Amino acid sequence: MNQETRGWAIAMSYEAKERLKNRLSQGEVTVNVAIDTKIYDSEELTIIADIKGATVPEERLVFSAHIQEPGANDNATGVGVALEIASVTATLIAENKWSPKRTLTFLWGDEMISTKRYVEDDKTRANNIKWGISLDMVGENTSITGGSFLIEKMPDPSAVWTRGKDKHTEWGGMKMSLEQMKPHYLNDFLIDIFKAQGKRANWTVNTNPFEGGSDHVPFLSANIPSVLFWHFTDQFYHTDNDRLDKVSKATLKNVGIASLVSAYTLLNSDEILAKKMILQIESAAIERLNEELKQSKIALDNGEDLKTQLAIIHAWEDWYVKAIATTSDMVKDISTIKNVIESSQKRIRDASQRIVAQINQ
Repeated sequence: MNQETRGWAIAMSYEAKERLKNRLSQGEVTVNVAIDTKIYDSEELTIIADIKGATVPEERLVFSAHIQEPGANDNATGVGVALEIASVTATLIAENKWSPKRTLTFLWGDEMISTKRYVEDDKTRANNIKWGISLDMVGENTSITGGSFLIEKMPDPSAVWTRGKDKHTEWGGMKMSLEQMKPHYLNDFLIDIFKAQGKRANWTVNTNPFEGGSDHVPFLSANIPSVLFWHFTDQFYHTDNDRLDKVSKATLKNVGIASLVSAYTLLNSDEILAKKMILQIESAAIERLNEELKQSKIALDNGEDLKTQLAIIHAWEDWYVKAIATTSDMVKDISTIKNVIESSQKRIRDASQRIVAQINQ
């Protein structure tokens, strides 16, 4: 072993881990480990492909799929879905069946490292990245691997107060603060499209509060709206059993279709979509506020304090009011949707006030 690099690690099976824990509970344990490995310099490789937008080429959506992981689901599936979207898009453009207003970019490289460099190397380019989507472990045959397809949301109050239907994965996430929130329409926009595909294909789509750990993080760190498409828990995750027999063609198709529809819609978004999105976000906000009312009543019945329940309602109100305002990035002239935004924001505030009144009763 390189004497300057003394750290090492080994992967253990669940059974071996449990045996070791049992022995440790009985006292000090000595473990003999033989490691045959090589430590050497290697070259980081990143592939970036652009499908140029016809009218606003400087603005872009980026699909990022890390390629350094050796597993089938992690992450040959993400790499493959990105390739298929690129191939289908190229065919449609060649046949004059579709044309994007904005640029569609594909990035394949080392997880987080390549995406971070892409964001940081060119500030002008980064300022025009409208959306980032991480494709990571997107093809699981869940009847074998366990888990479900997940959209990891941009930071919202469910990452501060995780309750009701919101649940963290076994990956886990640190509790966040309200200062770390990222209000944006992207969460609900993507959830609606994926849920619609799930309904058509009898495919389960779930969400989880923000946790991090994939290519969406560098985007978010640069204040670029971004989410993660993934599966968890996969019992074969980071093992040599993550092989092709654990991959589902149907899942790949569903993720590919919903991802493609999402991208095409965003790339050609305009005033019409912005107005539709405002109403969609308002509806999601009202639904969320009513769900939080239900959860707060349960919490109060269980002896939790009123102040916290009111803080939760106000946090969701604030998040959605700000999320609706972000639809302005779809239009050249915000004055075309300004009144729609303000009217929707008012209805959300009014709904929040009614819910606060009910909690205070």
